[in-house]
Amino acid sequence: MPNSLTITVETPDDILNAGLYGAGAVVRLQTSATEAGIYADVTGTGSTPTIAVVTLTRSYTGFDPVGTVSSWYRTRFENIGATRTSDWSTPFQVAPEGSGLICSLWDVQQELGTTADSELIIEKIRQVGAEINGKTGRLFTRTPASGTTTYLFDVAESGRTLCVPKGIASATTLEVATSSQPETGGTYATVTAADWFLRPFSAAREFGWPATEVVISNVSGSYFAAGYNTVRVTMALGWDSVPYDIQAIAQRAVVASYLSKGSGAGGVATVGPSGEMRVLRNISPADRATLDWYSVIP
Repeated sequence: MPNSLTITVETPDDILNAGLYGAGAVVRLQTSATEAGIYADVTGTGSTPTIAVVTLTRSYTGFDPVGTVSSWYRTRFENIGATRTSDWSTPFQVAPEGSGLICSLWDVQQELGTTADSELIIEKIRQVGAEINGKTGRLFTRTPASGTTTYLFDVAESGRTLCVPKGIASATTLEVATSSQPETGGTYATVTAADWFLRPFSAAREFGWPATEVVISNVSGSYFAAGYNTVRVTMALGWDSVPYDIQAIAQRAVVASYLSKGSGAGGVATVGPSGEMRVLRNISPADRATLDWYSVIP
């Protein structure tokens, strides 16, 4: 599945300044099969391993014609000849909603009737996503976007149920230790696949919801021991796809925040005590009730 990537450049004119990368500066796009793997320039007909930075242009499109849903990417700035380079970006994936965004950039632009300001709109989408996740205690975007990674959990009291309120999109391996373990390494025993489950089971979940608990069978010799980092799970956190009602709330908040950008803190956007923009302070009662329903503690 070929991948199209939206790449943002916060300050293109600074990038083009002779003091940084100068005229002819480019963004280099590389890909890898895994997050920590070996990266190389994207290849194939129509690929864009380098993208020229243009004055006043803050959003660019890159193409990977041989990319897949599990491909990882990174970018950096370079001058002509790549003798002066920036650090590589944090690796990222391309997800259906725009690499982990809580609502679609394209849907917001359709609502606004513009294809401009992609970089600014993506910033606002990320801001809204952070506020919604923070308010509800959930993670509505699948992390990682494709595949799984390893998460460590502390356990306050020994037992057979591990609560994961952020949601479990998928899980493949469960490991447990009988005492506290370090942040890296550690000694764990793998729990037999037949001895652990994700709950609630599919038929008992609210429509579209993920599992929120890992449970070890009562006939298993394994259990969750109290301590730090006593549980290691190979999994993807969050919702497998953003619920439609959450997408709609996020989209409305982003549109209102964007439309109020030139008029102070109108609409649903207000300025917080430290100067940051708060976008959910004045959402509608109906939207607030929906977020309360999703919240860990309404």
